[in-house]
Amino acid sequence: MINNRGQMLAGVVMIMLILMIFIPTMVLYVQNESRWSVKYHQNTTAFQLAEAGIDRGYRKISESTTTWANGQAGIFPSGYGFNASYGDLYGGCYAISITSGPDEEQVTILAIGKEKKEKEVRAIQAVYDNSTVGDTAIRGQSGVTISGSNTQVHWGAIVSPKSVAMNGRTFPQVWSAGSIDLDANGSTPPNCDSPNCLQWHSYDPNIPADPGIDTSAFLNAAISSGTFYSGNRCWGKNSGTACGVSCDTICSDSTSCATGRTYYVEGALCVEGKIFVQGTLFVAGNVTLPNGLAGAATRNAVLPQKAWQQYGSSWTAYTDANWDPTEPVSFPGLTSSYSSPEGTTVSLDKVMVDGFFYVGGNLTQSGGAGQTKIIGAAYVAGNVTVTPNNFFVYYSESAGSYIKPTNIILSRQSWKDLPGRAWPSTLTCP
Repeated sequence: MINNRGQMLAGVVMIMLILMIFIPTMVLYVQNESRWSVKYHQNTTAFQLAEAGIDRGYRKISESTTTWANGQAGIFPSGYGFNASYGDLYGGCYAISITSGPDEEQVTILAIGKEKKEKEVRAIQAVYDNSTVGDTAIRGQSGVTISGSNTQVHWGAIVSPKSVAMNGRTFPQVWSAGSIDLDANGSTPPNCDSPNCLQWHSYDPNIPADPGIDTSAFLNAAISSGTFYSGNRCWGKNSGTACGVSCDTICSDSTSCATGRTYYVEGALCVEGKIFVQGTLFVAGNVTLPNGLAGAATRNAVLPQKAWQQYGSSWTAYTDANWDPTEPVSFPGLTSSYSSPEGTTVSLDKVMVDGFFYVGGNLTQSGGAGQTKIIGAAYVAGNVTVTPNNFFVYYSESAGSYIKPTNIILSRQSWKDLPGRAWPSTLTCP
């Protein structure tokens, strides 16, 4: 009996020793977990405040074309150079810096959030690009029809809020809010080329937004430079019969209109012979190319570093052209970080426009095999109908520099967390 009591006493002592060891540890763990939970909450609050700063900076820089243009010149609104703190949200404050770059038509927004109680700080940096044309070679507001045995669109996408007919073409990418003839099942999902959606997206409610074209700005620019042409015009010849109106030789060589200016035609334009415009060719009415012999210049076009993304369904169309000296053997995938070498150029002949081509009516090429080429971007308010054997469009990123939009359309190019970035010492958190 005594022996049993001794064993029980020893057991009780052992239990008490274990409790004396583990209870403080458990208390410490609970206390630490509470502190960790509070710290996590404060850190999350600071992060959310930094995100709010990014959003505020985005709204400010995209509020008008004037604000964007001033920003590209390094002039930003007051309060967006780490010279003000904003306390409009619960839990703390944030500060914002907006700078131009790193590339043309880009801005960098840096926002720092500070949790008010324990002074937790988080910083985020985002780079936005003014995607006026957004890798779009042709935008047809009333639809696009591409036919003819050798009509090709390279390096940029085709976009339309209406239907698009590709007639079996496997490049470039196509985005439509309506039907695409490549979509065999119509509006029934899936509305992209399964399984990876490499080329086309039909019935897409989120096609790239229309930047809006400031037609008055183009008109005023042409009037001031003496490059405004009234009425309907026929260019490229002294005489001709295909256009139905008298022809002249405006822009009919490779140098006279290579000025970077806006060449504005008030009515319709018919191109019966060879012409070349470097800058903007703005036609308020229809454009007709009746014989295909429209391009007068040879130009070195800069290959966009992401042009390869247009060939996911036809990689050989990219590799066989020998544009890219470092091209992968197979298609890298749309999420790949691959870029072709910066500044790679491709020599193209028979170029009609190098820049921005605006058509207020319909764009129609109906005959001939002249291998007419457009470098840049084409915006067509009406229908695009291309039916001859040889017509080519090559997207160029530089086209955006000629466009005068009414809307600022920003796309985020990069986003990153900046650990260790301090709150600006000159600012207080209200």
